Amino acid sequence: MSSFRNKFAAWTAVAALGAASLFAAQTFGGGHHHGGMGAFLSNYLNLTAAQQTQAKSIFQGARQSGQPIRQQLRQTRASLRAAVQSNNAAQIQQLATSEGSQVGQLAAIRSTAMAKVYQILTPDQQQKLNELQQARQAAHHPPAAGQAPAAGTQN
Repeated sequence: MSSFRNKFAAWTAVAALGAASLFAAQTFGGGHHHGGMGAFLSNYLNLTAAQQTQAKSIFQGARQSGQPIRQQLRQTRASLRAAVQSNNAAQIQQLATSEGSQVGQLAAIRSTAMAKVYQILTPDQQQKLNELQQARQAAHHPPAAGQAPAAGTQN
């Protein structure tokens, strides 16, 4: 029963905590889900109206600055598919390197935005977000067989 409870808790955490990774991309109506994940985190963290407004502004700015890179990334991926189909090893290497750079640029934009939002959170909200991210990490990377579970988890 304990194993089932742990698995259920892990899957529940994955479902609920996936929001943390999407926080920057779709917070407060910025994405296609019209704030679904942002609303979850806003409620979960109990953000004030002022915090919601600040976070929305931060993430809208990040979304705008990332838009040209996302467009480049779509083009790079299309070109990479064509290079794979034509078996062009040199072009595959060059495009894969470009793709990695573009993904890295987007990660930097999202992380910078998240860092700004983190600063507007109260210490209690920061702690709740940290716990959410740690649970997400644990759910995605459970300990290998024979390893002790992370501190604070149950068997």
